[in-house]
Amino acid sequence: MILFFLPHAGGSAKSYSSFKRFLPKELTVVPMELSGRFTRSSEPLLDTVQGCAEDLIKKHSELLREDYALFGHSMGTVLVTELVRQAKEKGLALPKHIFLSGKNPPDEDVHCFENIDEAADDEIVSYFSANSLSTAAPVPDEELMRTLNRILCTDVRMAERYSASPEDITFGCDITVLYGQEDPLMQNVDMNSWSRFTSGSCQVYPFSGGHFYYQQHKEDVCGIIKEKLGF
Repeated sequence: MILFFLPHAGGSAKSYSSFKRFLPKELTVVPMELSGRFTRSSEPLLDTVQGCAEDLIKKHSELLREDYALFGHSMGTVLVTELVRQAKEKGLALPKHIFLSGKNPPDEDVHCFENIDEAADDEIVSYFSANSLSTAAPVPDEELMRTLNRILCTDVRMAERYSASPEDITFGCDITVLYGQEDPLMQNVDMNSWSRFTSGSCQVYPFSGGHFYYQQHKEDVCGIIKEKLGF
């Protein structure tokens, strides 16, 4: 089985390769890097969730024919939602299990910004830094910092603009929902509402910690992954 990891805003999917340490070798971990970011920096910087999902399906078309599961954190949850919607539309194989982490369902009016189209880049960067919502540490290279901030702002804007309801997409498998109880984005969110998006079961796991709670609970999170995938 393959476990695909989809990235959070401003982050590289490769960062989730560290989960391998706590997962069985029989489970193949594949980070889904977005076009124009990090290891795919030479490619066009796609700026819509729909475009990114379409590109990922094309890039990983061979692997998506095998048994697979999806793990999306924060922005990764909307990428998962759209990827499954398009896979269904195209008649492709669907995931055996979905892990959704650190973000409310995409039909709820819970956003970082009242109007993302009016938010300046500096405002986005400052908000994410002040609320520990970004893993990007300041770097002395100004050009590199501008590139990282451009990726973050592009990701935040496309995630904030995305919307989908259970009428648009219903997952045909069990889902597991995880989040950090001190995450500022989770304070007015009922993560059980993800259950509306599946015809299968929905189990919710709260953890201590903030937006990147899994960094201090990686072994426990991987234990849940193994249990749900039958390892």
